[in-house]
This record gives sequence, C-alpha cells and structure tokens, in this order.
Amino acid sequence: MSGVVAVSGGSLASALRSLVVAAPVAARLPLMRSTLLGAAPTSQRRCFATAAATARDARLPDVLPPRGRLFGLGGEVERASALAAAPAWRRASDEWLVEYHFEELDSTQSFVEREYSGFDPTRLTVVSADFQTRGKGTRDRNWEAVRGQSVLVTFYFRFPLECSTSFVNRNAPNVTKVLSIALVDTLQWAVAASVPRPSVGLDLGIKWPNDVVANGQKIAGVVARAVVSEGRLESVIVGAGLNVNQTQADMDRIKRPVWPATSLKAVTGLSGGFDVAALRQQLAVNFADELRLFFAEGFAAFRERINAMDVLLRSEPAAREVRFRISERSEIEGEFAGVDEEGHIVIRTHDGRARSFPAGEIVLRSPEDSLRPT
Repeated sequence: MSGVVAVSGGSLASALRSLVVAAPVAARLPLMRSTLLGAAPTSQRRCFATAAATARDARLPDVLPPRGRLFGLGGEVERASALAAAPAWRRASDEWLVEYHFEELDSTQSFVEREYSGFDPTRLTVVSADFQTRGKGTRDRNWEAVRGQSVLVTFYFRFPLECSTSFVNRNAPNVTKVLSIALVDTLQWAVAASVPRPSVGLDLGIKWPNDVVANGQKIAGVVARAVVSEGRLESVIVGAGLNVNQTQADMDRIKRPVWPATSLKAVTGLSGGFDVAALRQQLAVNFADELRLFFAEGFAAFRERINAMDVLLRSEPAAREVRFRISERSEIEGEFAGVDEEGHIVIRTHDGRARSFPAGEIVLRSPEDSLRPT
C-alpha cells in the first residue's frame, strides 16, 4: 500500500509526525510505524554511493508522456536548443537526471503525483512546463504564472534503499530547504552570466522555511509532498515556481500584502530578459548536485548555508524578535536564531534558552507582518 501525503513545504515535518502518531492523512495511506528520531546511520556516505552506482547502470524509463521531451543517460528524444547555453547540464549529474518538458500541463506537481509510479525510482526525475492551467502553491493556493516566463518544475526522487528509515525520517522534511539553496545558487548563476553591471544591488536570500526572496520580495516558492509505501517514507515530490521574465506590473497583480511578488527581470532591470530554459536546466543540475550531498551527510551539511542565506537572520537584532506560534493555542516570544542540524527552527527565549521546533509559524512584532509559510 502506498500513497501521497499532501503537505506544504513548511509542514512536511508535521505531516511526518502525524503519520507516526495519528491516523493516515488519506484513507489509502498506511500508518508510519517507525520513529522520527534516532541516530543517523554510520554508513551515510555509502548510502548514496550505492545509489549512484545503480543510477549509472540504469536504463532509461519506458514511459514517455505525450508531447514530452526526455533528457537522460545515453541519448535524447529531443534536446532543447537552450541546452548548449548550459554546459553544466553535461556534468556527471546527467547520468542521474531525467527530464520531461511540456508546453502546457494542468500542474507539474499534479502530473508527478499522478504518474510517479511510472518513473524510474533510481533516477532523479524532473517534470517542467512552459505554462500551467492550475498551478499549485502552498496551502492549495494557485500559483500564478505568465506563459513561458517562469521556471515551473517538480522533482521526484526516491531515497536510496540503503538509507535507514531513521535517516530518511530525520532528513526528508528538509528537502524543501535544499531546493531553496539550489534556487538561490541558480539565480546567482543567471545574474552573473547575464547582468555584468546590475543597475541595483541584488540581495537574494531565503525566508523561513523555504521561500526565496530578492530585495525583500518573493521570487520563488517551494511545495512538497511525501510518498509513503509499506510503512516507510520512500520518496518525495518537491516542486518550485521561479518568476523569471514577468514585468513588475504582472507581479503586482498578485495580491501579497507581505513579501510582494517580483521576477528576476524586474528586480535586475535586464531589458532583454533571461533564458528560462537555461535557468530550468541549471536548477535541475544544481538540485541534483545538492541531493548527492544530502543523501551522503543529511541536512547537517546544509545548516550553515541555510542560516547564512536567511533574510531574517541577516536583519537587525530588533527585527529578529518574533512571536512563534507552536499551535493554535500555544505561542512563545523570543529571537529567531535560524535552524539547527535537524532543520528545526530555533527560538531563543528571553530567559536565554534556545528552543527547537520542527514546525510552526513566525509572527513578526508588527501585526500586519507574518513569516508564515506562504
């Protein structure tokens, strides 16, 4: 028995806890009997080394959806012209990556949720589209996008079987943060390649738990689903939407009173815009490379980078003073102190204690400002 646990990027940890202690999220989901806590396996590096060897020997998936383009090991059904502009795509990650690209889908996230059982479980599959008719954001919100102007992708991967259940459960909730890092790195790559002399400074960062912001405006979002099978969180479906070539007028139509939306073109002032296909391919390569490290060492290897990129942690001390909503009936006040090695948010209370929580909601001192996952 298997199924998809529907959760937002900010509440993957909460969903995992619910599988352990409560009834299935959906009728077709089994209970997760194993504990979330426990020591990481001593053979973490072997965990991915074995998977990588398997991927090198794997054949291409048999399934090829209608109108799809397949990039993968040993050949191509159709190679996009933008591929030449992204030489990094031809690195070793090419052996592990398979991409299906569409002109239009209802949602890349929905497509993967429907079709993941036909994917090669030893590969990192990425499904992308130029346009989505029913794009998904967090909390089941629609993701607004102009045709051909955004990077719209969803990744599917399975944790290597050599990874213990405790390792998977401890680290899976942080996949969204790993993708956020890959998004920031991809944006930095695009700006360095295309904007030799930016007209304004570009401050890229991550808003807890995983949104990507540029100059205080949201430029990308992440959403995740957990796939459970036989009592184990086997794999993850994680998607991202990155605003690339929309005008600021396009972005202003999205009503966001806090962290208003922007695009890479709008924030850099690059009149000609960016190569969306090249960004999409670079993001896939960056995420694939980060996953190799993630499988080997878990989230602990990413903590320092996440905290360095966090826009609230980089702000003035007064701005880090927050209320943290643990549940509908429980809140604490203190200083936001980033995340710990488990990826849990850390709040330093006024008595000097550092308290960690796997999930919750940050509420800024100003009543109209909130850092809730959006």
